[in-house]
Amino acid sequence: MNRRVTTIVVAAVIAGAALFVFLRGTSNDNEASDASSAGSFAAQTSWGEPNLTGVWKAEPLGARTGRDTFNLTELEALYTPDARARMQTLSAKDDPTMRCAPPAFPRAAMLGHPVQIVQRPGFAFVLTEAYPVFRILPTTGRPHTSEQYLYPTHMGDSTARWEGDTLVVDVIAFNGEGCLASGDDKPTGASTGVWLTSPSMHVVERWRRVDADTLEYRATVEDPQLLTKSWETPIVTFKRQPIDVIAEALCRPEDGPETYLARLGS
Repeated sequence: MNRRVTTIVVAAVIAGAALFVFLRGTSNDNEASDASSAGSFAAQTSWGEPNLTGVWKAEPLGARTGRDTFNLTELEALYTPDARARMQTLSAKDDPTMRCAPPAFPRAAMLGHPVQIVQRPGFAFVLTEAYPVFRILPTTGRPHTSEQYLYPTHMGDSTARWEGDTLVVDVIAFNGEGCLASGDDKPTGASTGVWLTSPSMHVVERWRRVDADTLEYRATVEDPQLLTKSWETPIVTFKRQPIDVIAEALCRPEDGPETYLARLGS
């Protein structure tokens, strides 16, 4: 068995084990959903961590000429000359999400689709409704996956720690196939709507619940291959939803980019 196959198998086993913990906990502990439906919400989990559990939704953010709610004007100015030259050769049709590749965070936070957070001791699970995917966030501050088993993915390799009431998530090992915003995000008339990333991207996220019904998110992005310095998102404000489970929004590769761009009005 070659190293690549071994890596994938080991990663699958790790992910499966973590999901087993999640599913076992979900079947035995409905405390968070009961509290939410009752109109109250504990500030901490039963094991003493800040409680981020719930279904959350933010208003969609982005950029159009004269209106920029996701700080994309600054991001666009940070791309290197080489990156800009490459962006001129691409269009919104080249966005991997047009082929149903899942958008990573922070982009996933600005799309306006619900996310669900489930916590268990030592882990937080972030599930997204659009392009249904899950993220497993070890919350003990443990190191990233060892280099022997680390391989690039759409969502990256995450580890997390608590700093007071804030969950700080460190993400590396992206595959460079994602974009930081959508193809219809064009803060200026000269914008291409292309928001490249590379395998060198490093994201630090901060998740913080400020009251029973409000969750704040922000991220700092570094990508030395493409950006001249780090880019910071604005605070994304999520509001608790009166449901305890997200739905499934399917993407069909066979529909093609034109179908999804038409739905966006692009």
